[in-house]
Amino acid sequence: MWLIMMLRNNLARKRRVLLDGPYGYANLGDNAIAYCMSSFLTKAGIDVTISCLNPDYIEKSIGLPTLPILDFKTLSTSVLKAIGEFDAIIVGGGQQLQEHPVPNPFFGMFSRVCHMARVAKALNVPFIAWSVGMDWPLSPLARLMARHYLGSDNVTLILRDGKSYDHACSMLAGKSCRILHSKDAVFMLANFLSDDVTRSTELNFTRNKRLIVSPSIIKPQQGLRKMVELCEEAAQLGYEVKGWHSEIRPGYDLKVREMVDWGTIPGFEWLPPNPIDTNEVASLLSSASLLLTTRMHPAIIAVAQGVPAYGIATNLKMRSVFDELSMPYTNTEDLEALNFHDIVESQFEKSFSMAQQFSANAELGGEQVLKAAFVDA
Repeated sequence: MWLIMMLRNNLARKRRVLLDGPYGYANLGDNAIAYCMSSFLTKAGIDVTISCLNPDYIEKSIGLPTLPILDFKTLSTSVLKAIGEFDAIIVGGGQQLQEHPVPNPFFGMFSRVCHMARVAKALNVPFIAWSVGMDWPLSPLARLMARHYLGSDNVTLILRDGKSYDHACSMLAGKSCRILHSKDAVFMLANFLSDDVTRSTELNFTRNKRLIVSPSIIKPQQGLRKMVELCEEAAQLGYEVKGWHSEIRPGYDLKVREMVDWGTIPGFEWLPPNPIDTNEVASLLSSASLLLTTRMHPAIIAVAQGVPAYGIATNLKMRSVFDELSMPYTNTEDLEALNFHDIVESQFEKSFSMAQQFSANAELGGEQVLKAAFVDA
């Protein structure tokens, strides 16, 4: 916190930062990242503009000025021309070092990040990737672009998981960029929630039993049928069961509503899937006495508020997240053997403790960002 106080007291003028990421496109986890990062920066006295997929939604939900994200497919490149107007460029959160399925120099998140870094390098503007994940392996083209554009001394890469950190260190060995490690910024969420949400969370365990299930597509489809069975067991034990999606882009999680029959769960209903702001997401999840999810950010938001969360790990990424958080979970291949009693009897306390530790670590990551942008620059 000393760095935040120093910046507030010593800056001759207010600094401007561009926060860039795939926000505002019906992925409420990504939007929570934008909310937490922009809140941290604003608290430090920084003027924040957000470059995003849906400027109107982000302006309404977060209340900050926006620019359209870089997209060569639609020839949306105005953000590149604006980079020189900012004191630092921050690519924030998510698996943004993820290559397009067909390796190329223009399309996909990885290429977008490299082009933002390319212009920042040319203008000598500090470029920080904050709490991002990296896919691996990357194509030779992507590795070449990374070494050329992300290896410069104006670049700081702060990776959100150990594997991404190790891969970045290996790929950029010998380059002059800084490579650091910090937890997902969403762990800081409790620091920025409105008082109404905080009070709601404190009352969580006095409420009736409520299970919120947040499913994504599971292969084979039998996994979804098993989730329905678990919800049926919960209803038989007196739980109010509600469904909710954090990812509502067309072709994603909403498809699960048609893949299996959720109507067999007594009293079940889907909560409205329309985009809501991060305070509303936190309030919704804090209304649960238990969350059953296949998604990372609903789990983080729930556990950060002291709501027990049980995970269904659909891939290695989810296993890694749940393991790091010490959160109880089951792999999809083991799902058939699971029953709701096992879930309820799981040990959730350690995940709450880890969430508090990760919150402190995420805040240190924010201070690393400020240092890279305004002290080391």
